[in-house]
Amino acid sequence: MSKDKVFINWEYRGKADFLLGTGATKAEQVLVWIASLAGVGLYVYFYLENALSWTWWQYLLAGIFAFDVAGGVVANNLNSCKRFYHTPKKTDEPPYTGFLKNHLVFSALHVHPIVIALIYGNHEDYLKGLFWYIALVIATFVILKIPLYLKRPASFLAILLALLINLYLVPLIHGFEWFVPALFIKILYGHLVREEPYRPPREEI
Repeated sequence: MSKDKVFINWEYRGKADFLLGTGATKAEQVLVWIASLAGVGLYVYFYLENALSWTWWQYLLAGIFAFDVAGGVVANNLNSCKRFYHTPKKTDEPPYTGFLKNHLVFSALHVHPIVIALIYGNHEDYLKGLFWYIALVIATFVILKIPLYLKRPASFLAILLALLINLYLVPLIHGFEWFVPALFIKILYGHLVREEPYRPPREEI
Protein backbone atom coordinates (compact mmCIF):
# COMPACT_ATOMS: atom_id res chain seq x y z
CA MET A 1 0.00 0.00 0.00
CA SER A 2 1.36 3.40 -0.95
CA LYS A 3 2.30 5.65 1.94
CA ASP A 4 0.80 8.52 -0.03
CA LYS A 5 -2.70 7.05 -0.16
CA VAL A 6 -5.18 9.38 1.52
CA PHE A 7 -8.03 8.24 3.77
CA ILE A 8 -10.65 10.85 4.68
CA ASN A 9 -13.45 9.80 6.98
CA TRP A 10 -16.05 12.17 8.43
CA GLU A 11 -17.93 9.39 10.23
CA TYR A 12 -17.22 8.26 13.76
CA ARG A 13 -18.80 5.99 16.32
CA GLY A 14 -18.45 5.72 20.07
CA LYS A 15 -18.68 7.77 23.23
CA ALA A 16 -18.36 11.52 22.70
CA ASP A 17 -14.78 12.60 23.37
CA PHE A 18 -14.63 16.37 23.87
CA LEU A 19 -10.88 16.45 24.45
CA LEU A 20 -9.41 14.38 21.62
CA GLY A 21 -12.37 13.83 19.34
CA THR A 22 -14.12 10.48 19.20
CA GLY A 23 -11.97 7.82 17.57
CA ALA A 24 -8.53 9.26 18.30
CA THR A 25 -5.84 6.67 17.67
CA LYS A 26 -3.21 5.69 20.22
CA ALA A 27 -0.62 7.65 18.27
CA GLU A 28 -2.79 10.78 18.38
CA GLN A 29 -3.32 10.36 22.12
CA VAL A 30 0.42 10.04 22.71
CA LEU A 31 1.10 13.29 20.86
CA VAL A 32 -1.37 15.13 23.07
CA TRP A 33 0.10 13.63 26.24
CA ILE A 34 3.58 14.75 25.21
CA ALA A 35 2.39 18.32 24.66
CA SER A 36 0.39 18.39 27.91
CA LEU A 37 3.25 17.04 30.00
CA ALA A 38 5.69 19.45 28.36
CA GLY A 39 3.47 22.32 29.49
CA VAL A 40 3.26 20.95 33.02
CA GLY A 41 6.99 20.26 33.02
CA LEU A 42 7.69 23.93 32.41
CA TYR A 43 6.07 24.90 35.71
CA VAL A 44 7.60 21.97 37.56
CA TYR A 45 10.97 23.33 36.44
CA PHE A 46 10.03 26.87 37.51
CA TYR A 47 8.91 25.53 40.90
CA LEU A 48 12.08 23.54 41.49
CA GLU A 49 14.21 26.51 40.49
CA ASN A 50 12.06 28.91 42.53
CA ALA A 51 12.02 31.02 39.39
CA LEU A 52 8.80 32.89 40.15
CA SER A 53 7.52 34.49 43.34
CA TRP A 54 4.41 32.30 43.42
CA THR A 55 2.85 30.15 46.10
CA TRP A 56 2.64 26.39 45.63
CA TRP A 57 -1.02 26.55 44.60
CA GLN A 58 -0.25 29.16 41.95
CA TYR A 59 2.31 26.80 40.44
CA LEU A 60 -0.28 24.03 40.57
CA LEU A 61 -2.91 26.17 38.86
CA ALA A 62 -0.41 27.27 36.22
CA GLY A 63 0.34 23.60 35.56
CA ILE A 64 -3.36 22.93 35.06
CA PHE A 65 -3.62 25.81 32.59
CA ALA A 66 -0.52 24.52 30.80
CA PHE A 67 -1.89 20.98 30.66
CA ASP A 68 -5.07 22.32 29.06
CA VAL A 69 -3.66 24.83 26.60
CA ALA A 70 -0.35 23.21 25.64
CA GLY A 71 -2.12 19.90 25.22
CA GLY A 72 -4.97 21.66 23.44
CA VAL A 73 -2.64 23.07 20.81
CA VAL A 74 -2.05 19.49 19.66
CA ALA A 75 -5.44 18.02 20.60
CA ASN A 76 -7.47 20.59 18.67
CA ASN A 77 -5.33 19.93 15.62
CA LEU A 78 -5.93 16.18 15.68
CA ASN A 79 -7.94 14.99 12.71
CA SER A 80 -10.20 13.15 15.15
CA CYS A 81 -10.90 16.42 16.94
CA LYS A 82 -11.47 18.36 13.72
CA ARG A 83 -13.94 15.70 12.61
CA PHE A 84 -15.76 15.66 15.95
CA TYR A 85 -16.23 19.43 16.21
CA HIS A 86 -17.05 20.02 12.54
CA THR A 87 -19.88 17.51 12.27
CA PRO A 88 -23.38 17.78 13.75
CA LYS A 89 -24.32 16.29 17.10
CA LYS A 90 -25.28 12.63 16.86
CA THR A 91 -28.53 11.37 18.37
CA ASP A 92 -26.76 9.11 20.87
CA GLU A 93 -24.47 11.86 22.18
CA PRO A 94 -25.23 13.82 25.39
CA PRO A 95 -27.65 16.73 24.96
CA TYR A 96 -24.97 19.30 25.80
CA THR A 97 -22.81 18.11 22.89
CA GLY A 98 -24.43 20.58 20.52
CA PHE A 99 -23.69 23.40 22.96
CA LEU A 100 -20.00 22.51 23.09
CA LYS A 101 -19.84 22.03 19.33
CA ASN A 102 -20.87 25.66 18.91
CA HIS A 103 -17.54 27.24 17.97
CA LEU A 104 -18.28 30.67 19.42
CA VAL A 105 -19.38 29.13 22.71
CA PHE A 106 -16.28 26.93 22.82
CA SER A 107 -14.07 29.97 22.33
CA ALA A 108 -15.96 32.08 24.87
CA LEU A 109 -15.50 29.40 27.53
CA HIS A 110 -11.75 30.04 27.46
CA VAL A 111 -11.67 32.78 30.08
CA HIS A 112 -8.13 31.74 31.02
CA PRO A 113 -6.48 35.14 30.29
CA ILE A 114 -8.82 36.92 32.70
CA VAL A 115 -8.27 34.36 35.45
CA ILE A 116 -4.50 34.45 34.96
CA ALA A 117 -4.40 38.24 35.08
CA LEU A 118 -6.50 38.35 38.24
CA ILE A 119 -4.55 35.66 40.11
CA TYR A 120 -0.98 36.34 39.00
CA GLY A 121 -1.01 40.05 38.23
CA ASN A 122 -1.54 43.26 40.14
CA HIS A 123 -4.72 45.30 40.31
CA GLU A 124 -4.07 46.83 36.88
CA ASP A 125 -3.23 43.62 35.03
CA TYR A 126 -6.82 42.45 34.82
CA LEU A 127 -7.21 44.82 31.86
CA LYS A 128 -4.57 42.80 29.99
CA GLY A 129 -6.49 39.62 30.63
CA LEU A 130 -9.72 41.25 29.55
CA PHE A 131 -8.03 42.58 26.40
CA TRP A 132 -6.82 39.12 25.37
CA TYR A 133 -10.14 37.49 26.14
CA ILE A 134 -12.06 40.04 24.05
CA ALA A 135 -9.46 39.77 21.27
CA LEU A 136 -9.90 36.00 21.19
CA VAL A 137 -13.69 36.19 21.01
CA ILE A 138 -13.64 38.90 18.32
CA ALA A 139 -11.11 36.96 16.25
CA THR A 140 -13.29 33.86 16.62
CA PHE A 141 -16.36 35.76 15.43
CA VAL A 142 -14.54 37.14 12.39
CA ILE A 143 -13.09 33.79 11.36
CA LEU A 144 -16.48 32.12 11.69
CA LYS A 145 -18.00 34.70 9.37
CA ILE A 146 -15.49 34.62 6.52
CA PRO A 147 -15.51 32.03 3.68
CA LEU A 148 -13.94 28.65 4.31
CA TYR A 149 -11.06 29.21 1.87
CA LEU A 150 -9.94 32.23 3.91
CA LYS A 151 -10.29 30.76 7.38
CA ARG A 152 -6.87 29.13 7.60
CA PRO A 153 -4.81 32.12 6.40
CA ALA A 154 -6.97 34.50 8.45
CA SER A 155 -6.42 32.40 11.56
CA PHE A 156 -2.66 32.53 11.06
CA LEU A 157 -2.84 36.29 10.51
CA ALA A 158 -4.64 36.63 13.84
CA ILE A 159 -2.10 34.34 15.52
CA LEU A 160 0.79 36.40 14.10
CA LEU A 161 -0.77 39.64 15.35
CA ALA A 162 -1.38 38.10 18.77
CA LEU A 163 2.25 36.95 18.92
CA LEU A 164 3.58 40.43 18.09
CA ILE A 165 1.19 42.30 20.37
CA ASN A 166 1.90 39.87 23.21
CA LEU A 167 5.65 40.32 22.80
CA TYR A 168 5.85 44.07 22.36
CA LEU A 169 2.64 45.82 23.40
CA VAL A 170 0.38 43.89 25.79
CA PRO A 171 2.29 41.08 27.51
CA LEU A 172 0.04 39.00 29.68
CA ILE A 173 1.86 38.07 32.91
CA HIS A 174 5.47 37.13 33.63
CA GLY A 175 5.60 33.35 33.65
CA PHE A 176 2.93 33.12 30.95
CA GLU A 177 4.83 34.63 28.02
CA TRP A 178 3.97 31.59 25.88
CA PHE A 179 0.30 31.46 26.80
CA VAL A 180 -1.46 33.90 24.45
CA PRO A 181 0.10 32.60 21.20
CA ALA A 182 -0.60 29.01 22.28
CA LEU A 183 -4.21 29.83 23.16
CA PHE A 184 -4.77 31.54 19.82
CA ILE A 185 -3.26 28.58 17.95
CA LYS A 186 -5.44 26.17 19.93
CA ILE A 187 -8.68 28.05 19.24
CA LEU A 188 -8.31 30.00 16.01
CA TYR A 189 -6.52 27.41 13.93
CA GLY A 190 -6.95 24.17 15.81
CA HIS A 191 -10.60 24.49 16.71
CA LEU A 192 -12.13 26.82 14.13
CA VAL A 193 -10.57 25.82 10.82
CA ARG A 194 -12.45 22.98 9.15
CA GLU A 195 -10.08 20.58 7.42
CA GLU A 196 -10.40 17.09 5.98
CA PRO A 197 -10.03 14.48 8.74
CA TYR A 198 -7.23 12.30 7.42
CA ARG A 199 -7.33 8.89 9.04
CA PRO A 200 -5.24 5.72 9.03
CA PRO A 201 -6.53 2.74 7.02
CA ARG A 202 -9.79 1.48 8.50
CA GLU A 203 -8.27 -1.73 9.82
CA GLU A 204 -5.88 0.34 11.96
CA ILE A 205 -8.53 2.58 13.55
